[in-house]
Amino acid sequence: MQSIQINGRDLVRVVKNGCINLELNREQVNLLNVFPVPDGDTGTNMYLTLLSAVKEGEKYAGEPVSRVAKAISMGSLMGARGNSGVILSQIFRGMAKVLEDKTYIDAQIMSEALKSGTVTAYKAVMKPVEGTILTIIKVVGEAAESEAEKGNDLLGTMLYAVQEGYKTLEQTPEMLPVLKEAGVVDAGGQGLLFFLEGMIDGIASGADVDFEAYKANITVSEERTSFKEAIPLEFHYCTELLIKGSELVTDDIIAHLAPLGDSMLVVGGEDLIKVHIHSNHPGKVLETALQYGTISDIKINNMAEEVHEQSQLLAEIAEKAENEKASAAQIRDRIGVVAVAAGEGVADILNSLGVEEVVQGGQTMNPSAEDLLRACKRLPTSKVIILPNNSNIILTAEQVTHLCEEKEIRVLPTKSVMQALSAMIPFEPDADIDSMMAEMKEEMRRVQYGEITFAVRDTVINGLEISEGDILGLVNGNICCTAGSYDEALDMILDKMMNDDAEIVTLLYGDGVTSEMAEVAWKRLTERYPACEIELHYGGQAYYAYLVSVE
Repeated sequence: MQSIQINGRDLVRVVKNGCINLELNREQVNLLNVFPVPDGDTGTNMYLTLLSAVKEGEKYAGEPVSRVAKAISMGSLMGARGNSGVILSQIFRGMAKVLEDKTYIDAQIMSEALKSGTVTAYKAVMKPVEGTILTIIKVVGEAAESEAEKGNDLLGTMLYAVQEGYKTLEQTPEMLPVLKEAGVVDAGGQGLLFFLEGMIDGIASGADVDFEAYKANITVSEERTSFKEAIPLEFHYCTELLIKGSELVTDDIIAHLAPLGDSMLVVGGEDLIKVHIHSNHPGKVLETALQYGTISDIKINNMAEEVHEQSQLLAEIAEKAENEKASAAQIRDRIGVVAVAAGEGVADILNSLGVEEVVQGGQTMNPSAEDLLRACKRLPTSKVIILPNNSNIILTAEQVTHLCEEKEIRVLPTKSVMQALSAMIPFEPDADIDSMMAEMKEEMRRVQYGEITFAVRDTVINGLEISEGDILGLVNGNICCTAGSYDEALDMILDKMMNDDAEIVTLLYGDGVTSEMAEVAWKRLTERYPACEIELHYGGQAYYAYLVSVE
């Protein structure tokens, strides 16, 4: 059988084709989300993660597979959005470990890379759950290994692996009861297979073989598999350098570079290290790197602009602190807060409580790890607490703790902005970060949070039959009721949230609710719960009529 291999340039094209195929099918993936609320963005998150990966990989398209794979891994990590995007970036990271010394990829090498990607992805998740994207990549890797050992080439191996992936995807509802109840397969697993199908198209388009003969020999669902002509994409990216040497130690390089700047990322192996750092003294960075070996691929084109931006920010903070006669060292020793939120009113409230950086995002548009990293580095403080305010952003936020070695970054796992508002009440920027995290976590736990939105499709969940357009009430992230109006839904979720200890009810009104409607609801609730303080604020959040908390 003819041998099929791909080089670095081919790898960029292949991953790009995978990105295109996912983009063409991302709405289908979004609709697979179990919850029928308008935050089904798994397909979008994976697509945006892949865009960042392709963008970085294209810079090194003419170089060996090892360099391209490293760039793709880096790009996917920096652009990772949502849990599915983070897991996808870890798959690329594991694959890059196998490819770091390779000049080409054949069936055997690809199977080894996929198996490595599986191991790395599983390690990245604290409590791996079967029936998800993790299961699909595991099956794909095992199938590729089996087929490569039989002597099949790269194209045939990948076709067989994807076929096995689809067989397992159909079984995911049996692995996860929540999928079975909703009548869907796993969204992340489907997105991964759409991406791999696009990769196969890229492999086929560059191979001088009779592709139809391959498809005839290996049964792959025509309904599932789509082979489309590649569409050119144009991307650009940032600052970095490579260190080449022998017996390189990543931790040692990190320790020496950390005092020179921030936004640092150091990854690689014993003979090749990639460094990404934002520094006021790039010359010192290069001098330090030269102590370990030869340096290449030096790119500092964006450094001057970022240093200027940081200098302006520090100057503004120094001016505000002049009356307190605070030194720059004192400012850096404080705690800064980064929060994710959508809605002008929500952002204003967070700012008033002491949040210095609000990253726009949440439902339908999860911010990337890079978005959160940039927000952290804009703060002049050496300690940062991130409030993700969405269960699908928590894992992304946790990646930032590894990307920003020079700052002490903690993630308070808030799943709603209502938890964040409560958590910010005891916040003191000059406090010890450990004790502050404990206090904020305690306040967060005292809050029950509710949401009122609408269904985007028909489904069944928690035994509740839901039709597209139904008004939904959620309590602590779980759908608990459907209603005929926002007011009815508000009453229903508060019935579940209120208890004898309730003292304060907070309402943030947004999409679909006017100030007059909100005032009427507020007045009705003050009469219904005379012993509680009812607070009403404009949130301006999209898709959610009300965000509610009970303390």
